[in-house]
Amino acid sequence: MPRNIYDDILRDARVKLTEMFNNNFREQGFFGQKWVATKVSKKNKRGMGSILIVTGAMRRSIRSVVSGMAVVFTSNLPYTALHNEGGSFSVSVRAHSRTNRKTGNTHMVRQHPRQMNMPRRQFIGDHEKVRQALGDIVNKNLQEFSQRLADNFNRNGR
Repeated sequence: MPRNIYDDILRDARVKLTEMFNNNFREQGFFGQKWVATKVSKKNKRGMGSILIVTGAMRRSIRSVVSGMAVVFTSNLPYTALHNEGGSFSVSVRAHSRTNRKTGNTHMVRQHPRQMNMPRRQFIGDHEKVRQALGDIVNKNLQEFSQRLADNFNRNGR
């Protein structure tokens, strides 16, 4: 059965884009644009200074699949899109006690919502380097396809 050029292009694009987006984690930025560090993200649990990589769960959760005529990247973790796109969200602060440092008095703080802002730390998405890589993949596959056609014609057609 002859190979389908679309399948070849999509398979090669999936492999190349997965490699490129995974490299963004190594470089800690989106194709040269460094991620913004926060107080919390400056050091992970092992004392290392990786942004977005504390346990590696988010990086490992990213999957790529060919769906129709596209390569789709997904994650089963709810916070992956928030990190990639940035935005505001609300967290619930549990009830707790607080002690005043000056007076030593303790009082109870009720449960309440806190609005948080997550800076955009894109690792997957459109970029000039992605478009260049896709163009290279299409050109390479078209050249291979035309070479296969010429070889078939020379074997069967003269």
